[in-house]
Amino acid sequence: MTDLQNSERVVLFVPGAMTGDWIWEDNFAQAFSEAGYTVRTMSFRGHGATLVERMSLRFDDYVKDCVTEISRCSRAPHIVGHSLGGLVALHAATQVPVESMALLSPAPIGGMTRSIASLAATSPMSVFKFSAALLNARVTRYGTPPLGVYSPSCEPERANAITAQLKSEALPVILKLLAPPKLAVDRLDANRILMVGAEGDKIIPASEVRRSAALINARFKSYRGMSHTFQAEREWPVVADDLLRFFART
Repeated sequence: MTDLQNSERVVLFVPGAMTGDWIWEDNFAQAFSEAGYTVRTMSFRGHGATLVERMSLRFDDYVKDCVTEISRCSRAPHIVGHSLGGLVALHAATQVPVESMALLSPAPIGGMTRSIASLAATSPMSVFKFSAALLNARVTRYGTPPLGVYSPSCEPERANAITAQLKSEALPVILKLLAPPKLAVDRLDANRILMVGAEGDKIIPASEVRRSAALINARFKSYRGMSHTFQAEREWPVVADDLLRFFART
């Protein structure tokens, strides 16, 4: 976890599956720091742990990690969450105050079943690759990534650097995404939540992000051509600028 700049405005970046605080370092975190935010990044417990240790972890453990990091902020932070971290952050925000939230391709509130079925219909091999990578991240070093993780608009060097740092995930946490805990929607301010989709994302399609936004009456925005991994996109500064404008209005 890092503190990059002192300011009255605080933002906490919550990573997706298989990644950690490092994935934000030379992209979104940098942009927010330059914009005058105190930038905090976090990682979930278990990355780098043994398989036995990871099998003991639960979705609620990740929520607790996020709640802890929010509570450590000097004031209620803005949240930028990605994928698994987006859904975790939503649940954490029902327990502790946050200023506003921007969630990039968040895991669906209603579960991943439709997303997985959509990916399987398009590329069954991608489902196999993704599942294998969750158990053993080393397999991501071989062959092509699952469809939609990266796009032609990603920077190859950045994508390769991200792939090289991926860590095996806690399987019970991932399985819980099929049927996540019920979200306490009444404890959230939907006007302060933006859900962001990518039209090139086959892992969590933009249509599923739109569906989640509709479930809680949150705002929705999507980007053409981009992939699941916003941090690897050449045009990530465009997304960062849009998030900064959203936070400035809320």
